[in-house]
Amino acid sequence: MKLRKEMIDYLAHKIVLALDDKGLIDCGDETEDVCQTVSGIITRDLQIEDELNDEVKTMLETMGEEIDRQNVNYRKMFQMVKQKLARERGLIL
Repeated sequence: MKLRKEMIDYLAHKIVLALDDKGLIDCGDETEDVCQTVSGIITRDLQIEDELNDEVKTMLETMGEEIDRQNVNYRKMFQMVKQKLARERGLIL
């Protein structure tokens, strides 16, 4: 995960406050609980993406020689495979 817990908590707090200020949610006295819930959701989403990245890396490692022989751009292939898997699994990245 590329973001530290403190940064995720900060972002969650900003999101909750912005939604509350716009009247889209009403946290009442439970703002901190809502912030913790949002933080947990963000953390889990980032973990899912990290797991997907690891899976794509493993897949591409098994095809390493073929990728080299065919002179395929690794980054493009990584993004294509990642997007395909995300689509198949109903993930939004």
